[in-house]
Amino acid sequence: MTLQRHTPLRRTALNPSSAPGRGGGGASSRAGEADAPSSGPSSGAAATIVDPARPLDGLELRDWQVHAFAAWANAGCQGVVEAVTGAGKTRLAIASVRACLARDGRALVLAPTLDLVEQWRREVHRLVPDARVGVLGGGRDDDLHDHHVVIATPHTAATVPVTPPERGIGLLVADEAHRYGAPTWGAALRPAFQMRLALTATYERNDDGIADVLGPYFGRVVHSYDFAAAARDEVIAPFRIAFAATALEPSEREQYDAADRRARDLLRTLQSVHGLSRDPRRAIQQAAELVAHGRDGGGGGGGSAGAASAWLSAVRVRRDVAAQCAGKLEVVRQAAPGLHGRRTLVFTDTVEQAEQAAHLLTAQGLKAEEIHGDLPRDRRRIRLAQFANGNLDVVTAPRVLDEGVDVPDADVAIVLAAFRTRRQMIQRLGRVLRRKDDGRHARLVIAHAIGTREDPSLGGHDGFLAEVVDVALAVDHLDTDAAPAALADWLGAS
Repeated sequence: MTLQRHTPLRRTALNPSSAPGRGGGGASSRAGEADAPSSGPSSGAAATIVDPARPLDGLELRDWQVHAFAAWANAGCQGVVEAVTGAGKTRLAIASVRACLARDGRALVLAPTLDLVEQWRREVHRLVPDARVGVLGGGRDDDLHDHHVVIATPHTAATVPVTPPERGIGLLVADEAHRYGAPTWGAALRPAFQMRLALTATYERNDDGIADVLGPYFGRVVHSYDFAAAARDEVIAPFRIAFAATALEPSEREQYDAADRRARDLLRTLQSVHGLSRDPRRAIQQAAELVAHGRDGGGGGGGSAGAASAWLSAVRVRRDVAAQCAGKLEVVRQAAPGLHGRRTLVFTDTVEQAEQAAHLLTAQGLKAEEIHGDLPRDRRRIRLAQFANGNLDVVTAPRVLDEGVDVPDADVAIVLAAFRTRRQMIQRLGRVLRRKDDGRHARLVIAHAIGTREDPSLGGHDGFLAEVVDVALAVDHLDTDAAPAALADWLGAS
């Protein structure tokens, strides 16, 4: 695979003869030819969809995208690219699509939700205007015989056979690829596609999905692009982080401490008697497997399954008390004066907390609405459109906005339910990191309950903090109980 740099547009060209050939062989004699999109690829009318000599012209790739594309190409057009949210993974993927189409190939793009399917369809149509772009899912059943590119949900692609034409070159792009390690979605990763690109902001799972599914299919991570590199290259907006501390109420403290004691006691037993891992994420996975084994009636699962179930329940109670404590909504109320004139996302733990936060902010003179999975899809789209055009100041939501949704640019993210995974925190910060036209800073507020596993002074968010502490313009710690005006002042500071 050879790569050529062009300046000043930062374009790169793929040598078509070095891409995987039909059926794994050499270059096709018809590289770059494709059928006219007006009649579909199966019509036999030849047309050039992408110039095989310069397949990436016009994409204006950033330097990191050039390096990532080169690494992927040099790895045989297979691999994983891990890059922070907002850095431009979609543009990189479309470069791979154009390289495939330049060889008269066909491309399947997997996107986790129908909202993202539509976003991908628009982007591919915009950047590969001569390609016939189809959709599989949501009532559509387009295929790669009549279309050059098909965008599909993994659920549909796993159940409906979708492959390139026989002996044809095929590319499979998996957006948010860390989610495809589960057997149900992993079934969408079909072997007929020789060219494979996985995209993710955080290539990690709490199970063996990477080792068992993703690694064998996509290969290794060929390029990583982290916060430090994106900030250095001015690809993301400069950002500040504030940890907003709030104390548990006496009844919450009592409930938290009881659950914490029970969780610790059960964990010691599980580790000493049943060999549970001392790595927290691995331990949770093992405990869930023990519970499932017991429910399935597997031999030897009785005592260990019961202890594992009790431990997971105590862990859940402990987490929920901190995530949903009354002080978190007080943090939202205190933030309100500093949110006027800013577009804000509030990440909550539950639908009820999202509704409460929206009501509280509305009472403070802000236009706020909640979004959650129980709302009809059209209503969710309308509210996000209102947020995009400025008719809403704030959107509050539980985990529905973490992944799989095309969220408009925002200035501020407030996280109420904070300690789940490093991946969630990176995704949430990424929601506000797209560069602003006026150069303004992005701001992330992480509310945490003092003296709980959320508390950064007790190790909360250590994995996330390790990535961002040297990149953020500032990481500040605010006591919202002792200084109720501090958060609004922090948000309003230039």
